[in-house]
Amino acid sequence: MTEIWVQYGNVEVSFDIKQENLAQIIEPQPQKLPQEELDKKALESSGADAILILSQSAGTQKVLEAVLSKNKGITRILHPKNLGALARRKAQEFIVPNVEPFNSESLSEVGVVDGAPSKVPFQLKESSNLLIIASVRYDPLFGLTSAASEVASLNAELKSEAFKRSVEELPCGISRSNASWYSTRLLQTCPNVSVIEVVEKSSVGLLNFFTGEPEATHAKVVDFWKNALSVNIPTRYERVVFGSGGRENDSSLNEALARSFFNVVTNVALNDSQAKICMLAECSQGLGSEALLRYATGRYVPGTNLDTAQYFEGLEVLLPFMKIHSDFDLSLVSTLPNYYGNRFDFKTLSAARDAPSSVVSQGSRAKILVIPDASATYFTEAA
Repeated sequence: MTEIWVQYGNVEVSFDIKQENLAQIIEPQPQKLPQEELDKKALESSGADAILILSQSAGTQKVLEAVLSKNKGITRILHPKNLGALARRKAQEFIVPNVEPFNSESLSEVGVVDGAPSKVPFQLKESSNLLIIASVRYDPLFGLTSAASEVASLNAELKSEAFKRSVEELPCGISRSNASWYSTRLLQTCPNVSVIEVVEKSSVGLLNFFTGEPEATHAKVVDFWKNALSVNIPTRYERVVFGSGGRENDSSLNEALARSFFNVVTNVALNDSQAKICMLAECSQGLGSEALLRYATGRYVPGTNLDTAQYFEGLEVLLPFMKIHSDFDLSLVSTLPNYYGNRFDFKTLSAARDAPSSVVSQGSRAKILVIPDASATYFTEAA
């Protein structure tokens, strides 16, 4: 028997697989960014007089602290509503005099972007020297998220515009998203805005971060993600057990699906109704989006014409899930009530120890591929 540990929420859970059933365990082994390199890179962000925080992940906080300690010229911390406590705490710790909410609803015109009149939050357009910090992750709409996509996601109108550009390609690849291209072009219209994009893995910590103007910075992040988190998949598999990365990565069903599920079904699992997949995702914060809640309670059924879909929160997750889920036999280990799991055609399991038996029947010698963290793995196929 092989004992396997997987990050699940804020803890780890384990399960055993018989040796004859284990194909392999696939997980990249990236190196944590050394403290001296972190301090050196933090100096590259010097010159900003304000910083906008768009994440409270462990890696983001580590970079934020380094930037604030190295750049005494920062006199304002801006934050969306949900990050107010973090902003006030860091302002007090690093003696930053001003903490302000970020107004994502008040927009200013910036001319024509991607063939249409466009707007950005006025605080971006009017800033003198603003630095935006965000942690990146896989997302079915934006491919790999960026500081630009995080800004767009704060405003329903801007995210709806991004959604229109990628609805037909959901789920997007990490470097092939029209929504990402659009949000980056929007942010590029603000010449006094620079960004920091953080790459991290929950089981390792901070891997790296990049700073500069939005487009070039995100291109560096995509390259780093592909190289540092790359694993080779020689073939597709009929039996897969995977974790969603823990912490923010599986805080809700919406996050688990967005950050890990699509990565597995589009790159690893055999596209066959007989293929069996088991996802381990804590989901302690429930469904996590308006779209999943509407569907689970019978208030929304996706139509066949995606061009007419009006965007609301989580639709970029629900639509591709409904398109894909019938191709697989799905199991789920989470704290979600069975009712919700069943609504999405998951067979809900009570514990991680049941994961192997959900994809391989008693006595079968079928092989199981195990991916401990599908949210931070970039799959490449053999040439």
